[in-house]
Amino acid sequence: MPRILDNLSADATLLAALRSTLELSERADFCVGYFNLRGWRHVDRYVDGWTPPGGQARILVGMQRLPHEQLRDALNPLDEQRVDNRAALRLKQQLAEQFRSQLLLGMPTNADEAALRRLVRQLQDFRDVLAQAERHPNVRYFILKSIVLNNLYGVDIMEEAVEICKLRLFLKLVAQLQRYDQIEPLPDIDFNVRAGNTLVGFTSLDAVRRAITTDPDGQVRALYGEDHETLARIGETAEIASRAFDQFRRQQTTLGGAVTAADKAELRGRLDALDAELNRFLAVEYGVKPKDAKAYAAWRESHRPFHWFVEFYAIMSRGGFDVVIGNPPYVARRSVARSYRLKGFSTGACPDIYASVLEQSIHVCRAGGRIGMIVPLSLTFSAGFAPLRTLIYEECGAGWFSSFGRIPSALFSFDTRVRNTIVLGHKQNSKRSGRAPSRFFTTRLHRWFDSERPTLFDRLSYSEYPPTPFAGLIPKLGSAPLLRAFAELIDRGGLSFAEDLTPSRAGNFPLHFKPTAYNYLTFCIEKAPAYGAGGRPVESDHGTLHFSNEDDRDLSSIMANGLLMFAWWVAIGDDFHVTKGNVASVPLGPRQLSAEERRSVLALRPDLEQAMTDNLVFKRNAGKNIGNYNLARCRHVTDRADRTWLAALGLEHLWEEVRLETALVVRTSFDGGGG
Repeated sequence: MPRILDNLSADATLLAALRSTLELSERADFCVGYFNLRGWRHVDRYVDGWTPPGGQARILVGMQRLPHEQLRDALNPLDEQRVDNRAALRLKQQLAEQFRSQLLLGMPTNADEAALRRLVRQLQDFRDVLAQAERHPNVRYFILKSIVLNNLYGVDIMEEAVEICKLRLFLKLVAQLQRYDQIEPLPDIDFNVRAGNTLVGFTSLDAVRRAITTDPDGQVRALYGEDHETLARIGETAEIASRAFDQFRRQQTTLGGAVTAADKAELRGRLDALDAELNRFLAVEYGVKPKDAKAYAAWRESHRPFHWFVEFYAIMSRGGFDVVIGNPPYVARRSVARSYRLKGFSTGACPDIYASVLEQSIHVCRAGGRIGMIVPLSLTFSAGFAPLRTLIYEECGAGWFSSFGRIPSALFSFDTRVRNTIVLGHKQNSKRSGRAPSRFFTTRLHRWFDSERPTLFDRLSYSEYPPTPFAGLIPKLGSAPLLRAFAELIDRGGLSFAEDLTPSRAGNFPLHFKPTAYNYLTFCIEKAPAYGAGGRPVESDHGTLHFSNEDDRDLSSIMANGLLMFAWWVAIGDDFHVTKGNVASVPLGPRQLSAEERRSVLALRPDLEQAMTDNLVFKRNAGKNIGNYNLARCRHVTDRADRTWLAALGLEHLWEEVRLETALVVRTSFDGGGG
């Protein structure tokens, strides 16, 4: 949302707002009436981190005219609006003279002089890039090649994945060539896209320091003199290797366009020597003695350490990457544990290693940087991934979550069929005082047909939600009013479905429910019939809730079959299973109704039972005919109960929001047992 700031007011906030905006940006366009050269130092550090040509600051000076100039033009009967080349040159000279007069006012401080030198360098850097692009026979090829060499990096544990990635980048470059005379050697990006274990290795010199000062039994000791020397030597060697890497890249763009085998071997040798030394320190952390050659070799082969601090020294020494994106592996942690161990992750208890990959991505991203990951839907709802959600909430100043089902279509190919959440995070700058509170946004759960794929992301719509009322879960609702209403109901406390449940099987009044769902939830007092071979009655799978009061059970049955409960299940469930926890946590319950409202809803029970009986459907499964009540065809009854409940809560204005939210989720026919 745009912000209008009056910089002339006594409590001027323009500079603070400008800094906070630039911190989130990759480029900027300024339109100013007066450009204060010395004032540029207040924002130049943000611009200095951007990479041209995409990352740039464009400044249009002269948008505001002085009063005497406006008066002169108003009284001038001649049309002098057009600007020819002579006039343009004159205006440029006037602007240069204005800048010169700024520099002659007063004695510049050291900070002023340093800022002006940075401004000159920033202007010259961009001019150099433009000049190189103009000299190249194919400007688009030059730009993409520069991006590949200077801006793209990657790590994957699979060698073949690394080679496929490089091949795709090369094909993208080759596709830009239009004539044979534009052919030139493809860039060498072996040091940009690397093979290694993303989760095993040092990400900083501080991590190396901790390894040096931690004994195998976990005891931390002080740094000795030789430790300081070792750390200094490692840092110095890494910096030398980084400069060699920078020269290696520049050789391919500005210093001749090619690299020799000797250039590459020298750089590889420097990096290998550093890796070998760091591997020995890391092995000790894992309880492996480097002097035990066999055990040490086996550890290196199984863990395949990758030291971010060495391989991408220039980036990590500046705080990390500007943007980290990826699709981490979805692998159960217990499966990985058979091959290698992970240490030092706050998400170590999460059942899948995608959590640790996302944590590592946050670690290697700089403050103010961006993170984007495609992960399983379990991030949003599973108690097992609570540590990961906590980490995101703590580390990100803002986060956006969009969620996708797998039926009728899925983000990935049909052989994968995974429910997914796309995480976009803005890592907060912890050093900035007075940081605004973190904000988080979510979408509805998207179920979609494959024909919608081309426009699926274009139609995403986010709504803000507060994590605390939802117990840290990421609710999958797109309606901001509905999110606020659920959050407010939770904050009220004391009134929920769980308040009326009795422990275990102690209650005399059971309410059964189908343990899976899709288009609707099914709660019933009498289970739907099921038949095996030869028409023999068999038991079907149901969960059961117990109540000590018959009216509370009946009221809960009517409410649980409605759209309000379905919307809640979509928000906090896994898009398939229905659990007692899903149901019990809904901030709705019979105690919210007055005596008159209870009688009104209870009067609907005969109508609902009849509607359910009339809409009994069967589905063939494992040789059995499993019965279910198609509640989607009973909305003429459950809608009346939902509206009564909303009115009792003072939320009747949300009824259309509830209908729309649930209608957007339901994407298949009601003719069969699609519950």
